[in-house]
Amino acid sequence: MSGLRPPPGLSRRLLEWAAGHRDRQAVVGDLEEEYRDHALPRMGEAGARRWYRSQVRRSVLPLMARRVGRALAHSTTRERGDGMMGELVQDLRFTVRSLAKAPGFASVVILTLALGIGANTTIYSVVDGLVLNPFPFPDGDRLVAVGTQYPKLGASEVGFIEHMSPAEYVDIRDEAQSLERVVAWDMGNRQVSFGEVTENVFSGFWWGNAFETLGVDAFLGRGLTWEESVGGAPVAVLSHRLWIRAFGADESLVGSTIQMNGNPHTVIGIMPPGTVLYGMDLWIPMGVDPSVFPRDRRQFQIVARIAEGFGLQEVNAELETLASRTEQAYGADFEEYEGWRMEADTWTGANVRTLKPAAFILLGAVGFVLLLVCANIASLLLARSTTRRREMAVRVALGAGRGRLMRQVLSESVALAVLGGALGVALAWFGVQALADIVAGVPFANGEVAMNPRVLMFTAGISVLAGVAFGLLPALQSGGRGIQRVLKAEGAGTTGTLSRLRMQRIFVGVEVALALVLLAGGGLLVNSVIRMNRVDPGFRPENVLTMRLTLPWEQYDGPAIGAFFQELEERVEALPGVERVGAGSQFPTVAFSYRQVAAEGQDRTQEGQLPTALATLVSPGYFDALGIPILRGRALNDRDVEGAPLVAVINQAAADRLFPGADPLGRNVFVGDAPLRVVGVAGNARNRGIDEAPFPEVFAGHRQLPGNSNQLFLLVRTSVEPRSVLPAIRAEVRAMDPDQPVYAIRSAEEALTQATGARRIAANVLVIFAAFALVLAAVGIFAVVSFTVSDRTREIGLRVALGAAGAEVRWLMVRQALVPVAAGSLAGLAGAVLVGRAMEGFLFQVSGTDPMTLFGVVGLLAAVAVLASLVPARRASRMDPVQALREE
Repeated sequence: MSGLRPPPGLSRRLLEWAAGHRDRQAVVGDLEEEYRDHALPRMGEAGARRWYRSQVRRSVLPLMARRVGRALAHSTTRERGDGMMGELVQDLRFTVRSLAKAPGFASVVILTLALGIGANTTIYSVVDGLVLNPFPFPDGDRLVAVGTQYPKLGASEVGFIEHMSPAEYVDIRDEAQSLERVVAWDMGNRQVSFGEVTENVFSGFWWGNAFETLGVDAFLGRGLTWEESVGGAPVAVLSHRLWIRAFGADESLVGSTIQMNGNPHTVIGIMPPGTVLYGMDLWIPMGVDPSVFPRDRRQFQIVARIAEGFGLQEVNAELETLASRTEQAYGADFEEYEGWRMEADTWTGANVRTLKPAAFILLGAVGFVLLLVCANIASLLLARSTTRRREMAVRVALGAGRGRLMRQVLSESVALAVLGGALGVALAWFGVQALADIVAGVPFANGEVAMNPRVLMFTAGISVLAGVAFGLLPALQSGGRGIQRVLKAEGAGTTGTLSRLRMQRIFVGVEVALALVLLAGGGLLVNSVIRMNRVDPGFRPENVLTMRLTLPWEQYDGPAIGAFFQELEERVEALPGVERVGAGSQFPTVAFSYRQVAAEGQDRTQEGQLPTALATLVSPGYFDALGIPILRGRALNDRDVEGAPLVAVINQAAADRLFPGADPLGRNVFVGDAPLRVVGVAGNARNRGIDEAPFPEVFAGHRQLPGNSNQLFLLVRTSVEPRSVLPAIRAEVRAMDPDQPVYAIRSAEEALTQATGARRIAANVLVIFAAFALVLAAVGIFAVVSFTVSDRTREIGLRVALGAAGAEVRWLMVRQALVPVAAGSLAGLAGAVLVGRAMEGFLFQVSGTDPMTLFGVVGLLAAVAVLASLVPARRASRMDPVQALREE
């Protein structure tokens, strides 16, 4: 019968190998019985197989540890082990004794490794949680988002958020054979009451059952049905985290009612943990059929499953055909369909596009750090192997084979790496906690930054690989030397000196090259951030507090919304410490509302491209609150209300785009079909971020168009610390309506910084890595020069005795140290140029081959190299020749 027994695949064979011959039957039999009798009935075949694989992963390490422990116990009663396991036990026992004899050396190696592996584990945790596996949905490669690109609207790339119309959703759902379970949603806010507390909850409004599309089951209850999506009783699905936080994980909540925007809604389900899309803690039905919306109402997202027998390439080919048919059918009425296209990408791919460049820059950088660590430790092991030459030769004389010696040295290296990895995991735990707090402020960052089994497996893998990497060369050298030659030359102290010194210098060159690449990458990013900090944002973000309010349509009509915000602005402006108050549907750099616009006299049905502008509803105090100057004309005022002639203020970028070379004052600008008379031109603010040029923007009065938005940002300029006035503002809101919470609270400076958060985070972390790399390179140079001085004691003593000056000896040592530094710098420069060119899309006003940055990091590295070599060089120059010759 299918599913009663797990297939004898890799998981089962791995479990049998880990258990060993003695326990194999019992361990495998017990797990298969648990699978058959418990997991399969509760989880189904697919879920039970996933459970079986997870149990195997959890059991492998304990079973191996038990085997090793048993072998260690048996090894005390016999002189030699039997077979490979016995030899492994002997190698482990010898490794422990060997490292215990050199605790200082072992501590330095383990700590260095811990820093390198801890940094890798920390960054991999971030990349895994935010980029590689941000969503817990099964068969994620077949879950896709559909996006669009409208060249006529000025779109330069495909957009996946708020880019689809309901009509386009219906076209895809009904006509795309390669997609199934197609659902769509819009995002907004709802006020949910928890007892006496009302809280704004970010919400999704759905057509279709998202659980079926995502491939998950409700934690409790069920999902939405299509009938509920287009009308019916008001129902709601809550996120798992909201259910725990606000309702104490009360299972009786399913089937009960909660108050939402003052109306009762029945809770029909709880999302499973981790199923939070874009932070939406509440799912409710759209409540109307898609046909009630116009075809150009593009504020929805689409997610679907690839149907059996199709792949992503076939999906995109079908979407291309569908877009062409739409253009032919509707292009005459909607000119933006000319040249438009639809594109599907995996759900993960569509949502990590903005984070992926920074993530992979950091992952590459931290990989360079680990390589540098390995090179550094390999150099240290080579130096240590000098003191063990006689030991290895004696072991060969007593019958140890070359393979056994190599395995012994490698076992020491791997043991050091495992200990370093264990300590690195502990250090990474703190790093993960810190970065989790940082990335929480990155917009649309999905997933969770945390230590998980994938991260721990990654750490275990890189620990073992690192041990093999830095231990391989010393292991090869340990078995490749003649016995008699080593024993005879031991007294002279010259055996292998030149070869070891040559290898150490090669490692120093490698360290310098890696360090220079990291320094160059960090320098380019820091240069970018510095240049961004120098850019004039076009407004004064200091001492401005922002927050958002959403007034429910069920309680407030258009005029009531305008009256509410007008009274609120007056109340807040009267508070102590408040200088000016305004309101707007968006503000720099929180920009998301775009509309097609046209200038007076322009044929709005022409074939040419119609420009797109940010369309922002504002109050009269908006420009003063943000410190945006009015260059010509006037700002909006209290006379611009409903019923008065429609007016607008445009920014200079819109004036240049719509009225090139002409005075826009008194002219009309069309936002959709509405003509707005231009009464003022505002200065350009960096409305989409410091790293983007000012975008054309049209400002209209929300009191003139009161029914167009129920969500506005309150913008409060203060003469005191901005957050100090927040309690008083909350009190004024409660006095007007106790059920209206404020949310999305942050300063304008924080919003400005968060717009470039990924670049700033990457720059800060890369600078830390570069500093660590610089220290490691300095340590490597110091070690090589120190080794050279100690190994050439007799030569230096003779030089001094024959009249060499201290400066000559110092220069000799420094010059020899700078040879690998120069070679490594040349290789590093070539690598830095390649890395810089790859990073150019992530830089701001800086070339990937910026000569000032490259020359600066080379100069810094050269200065550090000179300083690192001067300390042992000075010791050599002050050597007493008589004592040096006597010691030699």
